[in-house]
Amino acid sequence: MPANKAFEPGASSLASGSPQPRREPRAVTLVKRINARAFSSVERMSMLFFVVYFVVALLFVNKFANPVNLANMLVQCVDLIILSCGMTFVFMNGGIDFSVSAILALSSVLGAKVMTIGGDPVLLTVLGVAVMLAIGLGIGVLNGLTVTLLRMPSFIATMATQLIFAGLALWYTQSVTIGGLPRPFLLIGRGAVFGIQMPIFIMVVVVAVTAFVLHRTVLGRYIFSVGTNHRTSLISGIPVKKTIFSLFLFSGGLAAIGSIIMTSRSGAGMPALGKSMLMDIVGAVVIGGTSVTGGRGSILGTATGAALIIVLNNSLNLLGIEWYVINALKGVMITLVALLSVLQTAND
Repeated sequence: MPANKAFEPGASSLASGSPQPRREPRAVTLVKRINARAFSSVERMSMLFFVVYFVVALLFVNKFANPVNLANMLVQCVDLIILSCGMTFVFMNGGIDFSVSAILALSSVLGAKVMTIGGDPVLLTVLGVAVMLAIGLGIGVLNGLTVTLLRMPSFIATMATQLIFAGLALWYTQSVTIGGLPRPFLLIGRGAVFGIQMPIFIMVVVVAVTAFVLHRTVLGRYIFSVGTNHRTSLISGIPVKKTIFSLFLFSGGLAAIGSIIMTSRSGAGMPALGKSMLMDIVGAVVIGGTSVTGGRGSILGTATGAALIIVLNNSLNLLGIEWYVINALKGVMITLVALLSVLQTAND
């Protein structure tokens, strides 16, 4: 018998006539690629669910597609998206900011008080907006110092400031709203820029700026690193305390911006402004894919989560479902998404 031939480089290892590997049809390959990308993160799954649910609601929920209803939902999205963007920064460190609703209320009533003292409407508007921003940033500074210097857990520190400043807003006004705000201030929540409603314009700017900071700056890289591992970040020379401090500044500042828009649109300073929004804010951040343990998240995901909550609230309400049932359904969704986020983190 002839000696076996040595294997030559480049020669086929399959005997002639052996079956070649079967190639999958292009359509099957494309579907697999789409599935791999769509379900590769909680953020993308939330986006996919939002698109599907929105289309289903348009087709099957009576009055959902009404232009007036869609416009109302868009306005509601503005408030929730801006506030949720601020909360996303705190969540990136595995924390939470309960003081958001207190910032909404206190800045609303004190800003309204300043704007009703009498004088030039434009000057009063500038002073009122400055006061509202100062209150939001000031409470953010207080929260940041308490967490970084006193090493107090964020949920305790911000719960304390929530109780203190929400109570202060109620005491200062005796639960009475403050009306008679100057017209230039009312234009912030009711006017338009280049045909776009002012609140929508502000929301787009907020989303763009916060997304840029979180995903395209050195501070953003620090935020992701600190949220993933404090000790490793400290060893690497990252200013951990300053980074954590900045998170509460973002949260407080954006809460103040939300208060400006909401107060302007309502036309009055209200001591209970945004009192029931906290759970929706937290829900939007979690549903948007931000990890409850920190180190993972995105502004686009948060905006999607906020929009999904508004659409859920609206569509289920139009179907005649009781409010407590809607809240329960949102709670189930938040729990499932949080569980997916934890499992995804454990598998990385």
